[in-house]
Amino acid sequence: MKRWRQVFLVGWMLVVLAPLGAANLTADQIVDAMTTAMDYQDATFSATLVNTDRLGSTSLTFDTYQNARDDTLLVVTEGADAGQKILRLDDDIYLYYPDADEIIRLSGSSLKNAFLGTDFSYEDLTGDDDYTSRFTSTLNGTESIDGVSCYVITLTAKKLSEPYQMEKMWIDQQRFIPLKTELYSKSGKLLKVMTYQEYLHDGDVWFPGSIHVTNAVKKGNSSVMTVTNATFNKGVDPSLFKKETLAW
Repeated sequence: MKRWRQVFLVGWMLVVLAPLGAANLTADQIVDAMTTAMDYQDATFSATLVNTDRLGSTSLTFDTYQNARDDTLLVVTEGADAGQKILRLDDDIYLYYPDADEIIRLSGSSLKNAFLGTDFSYEDLTGDDDYTSRFTSTLNGTESIDGVSCYVITLTAKKLSEPYQMEKMWIDQQRFIPLKTELYSKSGKLLKVMTYQEYLHDGDVWFPGSIHVTNAVKKGNSSVMTVTNATFNKGVDPSLFKKETLAW
């Protein structure tokens, strides 16, 4: 969510097109405006994740660090997996297990694996949000979610390597922030539904304070992530994003 090169371009488009009405915006312009609304140079925040399945509910807490290169570090601070670290560099993820004192590398289809048994995948929590280069966007009209008018956008993956081959998004027409996303497989099967609530607004940055994931394959499974202590554009220690420091 850190593409500063789009800020002025998208802002200019919205100013120019505003007199013509929102209906004249293309799908790509809407997606770019959403990216800009949620754009930041770097971020740190804590999150509590509650997972519910047929066996009951479990929870964990983790700290997140992101830099301008989209590198992401997650550090589990509470729960059964406390001490585990997840580092994403480009398209690779490195998992550090403190009990075994070893680092495991994930890539490709492994990015779709569940994050510590929850309904969030590693891709969901650490993935690149450069939608324009990764997906073809189509505007499918407008719909209302809880009284909020939204653009309905279908994103079709340009590469088969994408964890989700199609995404359907409902984007607030006024704030250009997503309120709901449906994620699909290559065959068109619905995999999960994500809803975004309690948005934090820090300067020019919008960030969901709560994300609810409903598993469409495993009925009854869901996960809720609640964000706290979020800061944006304050700088992040670059040494956090080195494989060599994962075991420290």
